Amino acid sequence: MEQRVFQQEAERGLALVEGFFDEVFAMLRDWAREVEADLARQLAAGPLSDGQLVALVEERSKAILGQTDVPIYGAGFCAAETVLPQGNPLAWWQGPDKQPLASSTFGVGPGAVDLRRLEWYRTPEMTGRAVVAGPFVDYLCSNQVTLTSAIPVSIDGAFAGVLCVDVLVSTLEDSFLPKLQSNNRVTVMNTNRRVVISTDVAVFTGDRLALDRVEHPSAGFASAAEHPFTVLSEPALAVAV
Repeated sequence: MEQRVFQQEAERGLALVEGFFDEVFAMLRDWAREVEADLARQLAAGPLSDGQLVALVEERSKAILGQTDVPIYGAGFCAAETVLPQGNPLAWWQGPDKQPLASSTFGVGPGAVDLRRLEWYRTPEMTGRAVVAGPFVDYLCSNQVTLTSAIPVSIDGAFAGVLCVDVLVSTLEDSFLPKLQSNNRVTVMNTNRRVVISTDVAVFTGDRLALDRVEHPSAGFASAAEHPFTVLSEPALAVAV
């Protein structure tokens, strides 16, 4: 009976997480259709400049930051080399003031940060699939613990870059932890068992849970079909008196 309660709790937590990221990727898919159509027209005249890349996605990026249905911290597009051979491949806005991220250190070359080597870009490029990268400390943009959701953009079947949005882990804590609170311990983790958020005060974002804890027979465990998250529900720790 007790294990069934933990299982139900894990499934309820997973439904919250899945619902949130379903909305994130629905937003990205709608945006991708717009970008692919606009980009195809512009590329007919040749590769883009930095300014053209910014103009391509600025309005929608800021609109995504301004909407209130899903709390997004950053949004933008990172272009493939075929789209932008030189210059800054990242057109990005973030924060409540929707500020652009400007850096001459992005791109390809000695001393530059090659954004195209990072997980949120590399995985869609190699697999053609969406990805949620993190949690990680985003030293390039927010300097906060972040999850980056990214979706590939293609022109005539050829990879052209990725559309991305950032969600701060602190935002997920504010949104989900009050709904996950119970007498038990509930932890949301990625597929590598890295903790995203947890009601367990002894567990921190980025911790990697031991396999025997995740597979404990008394725990509840639920995995998402489309998104790289699992939820673990366990008995509360005994308190020494």
